[in-house]
Amino acid sequence: MHVHALPAPVRVHMLTPLSFNDAQEIGDRIKSGSSVFMDLRNADHDLEERLRDFVGGLTSALEGSVTDVAHGIILVAPAGVNVSGMNNTQSDSSHSSHSSYSDYRDESDITPLFGRLSA
Repeated sequence: MHVHALPAPVRVHMLTPLSFNDAQEIGDRIKSGSSVFMDLRNADHDLEERLRDFVGGLTSALEGSVTDVAHGIILVAPAGVNVSGMNNTQSDSSHSSHSSYSDYRDESDITPLFGRLSA
C-alpha cells in the first residue's frame, strides 16, 4: 500500500486596499505562499498605479504572477500558482502597469469566477 501526502490547502485572500499602507499585508501574504485578489474598483488612480507597481515588482522578485481578472480586480499569485483561462502574465520589468482590461466595464464576469472559487 502506498501512502501519499495530501496537498497543502490553497489559500486565497480578498483584500480591498484603502491606502498604500495595505501593501505590507499583500506582500506578507504573497511571501507566505497565499494568493491575493486585490479589489481596486474604488481606489483612486494614483493608489491603483502604486499598488500595481508594487505587486509587479514583488511578483517579479518572487517569480509570481499578476493577472487582471476583471475591471479593477487583480489576482496576485506566488510562484507555482498557475491560472488557466485568464490573461495571466509573468511579471517582468517589461510588463506595463496598464492592462488590456483598462477599458473593461462588464463586471458581470466577476460573479462566475468567485462562484467557481467558492464551490
